[in-house]
Amino acid sequence: NLKALEVYDGIKQEYEKVQEKVNIIVQEKEEINKVIEDIDKKKKRAFVDTLEQINKLFSRNFSQLSDKGNATLQPVDPNRLFEEGIEMLIKVGKGKYFDTSSLSGGEKSLISLSLIFAIQEYKPYCFYIFDEIDAALDRRNSERLASLLKRYLNRGQYIIITHNDSLITAAPTI
Repeated sequence: NLKALEVYDGIKQEYEKVQEKVNIIVQEKEEINKVIEDIDKKKKRAFVDTLEQINKLFSRNFSQLSDKGNATLQPVDPNRLFEEGIEMLIKVGKGKYFDTSSLSGGEKSLISLSLIFAIQEYKPYCFYIFDEIDAALDRRNSERLASLLKRYLNRGQYIIITHNDSLITAAPTI
């Protein structure tokens, strides 16, 4: 069957064209995977750098607001940053760590405010509204918060809703 040779040549040419397209697609896939890998490395590096900076500010703020110990932000699993997330560790004394769920409402407020002000210092915005952020705080911790607020008041506009005399007397009003 002489026609079979012609059909074979036609199919072979089609196969070679498809194979060439497959090779191009495989090469493009490898290039795209390299771009994705580079982006992931840059994203991880930027995240880690930001986390380190915010962690320093967070630890400093917490030490000014609380005499409990040290507070740090740490990845749950450094190898899986984006899958596992970040945890807050409160270290009290030698080797004693607290989970934030075991702290009182006032202590949780202090930790949250330490983080909020760390983020604010790292990447400031011009306007903030706080509604009774000191509701769970006793007088001593409210005074510490007022002291921390004084440091940040010149970096933005703040509206603070409170019934606490410590914050009211510490803050400039307009």
